[in-house]
Amino acid sequence: MPVRKRKLTEEQVLEARLRFASGECEWGKLSRDYGVSRGVIKSAVMGETFKELPMPPKRGGLGNRPFPYG
Repeated sequence: MPVRKRKLTEEQVLEARLRFASGECEWGKLSRDYGVSRGVIKSAVMGETFKELPMPPKRGGLGNRPFPYG
């Protein structure tokens, strides 16, 4: 059975970006949750696609690691 490809909605991209910003960094889980490939969700979250949508603020916290974009 072929894999069905789905497109992300703007709402899903914004939600995924917020989830990533809050520390959820598993591309596999995010991709399963939204029914797309790891590459699709990573590109959307990192701003390579959906460039017109806002990015969440840089994350701080333990280790003060910067958000990987923005």
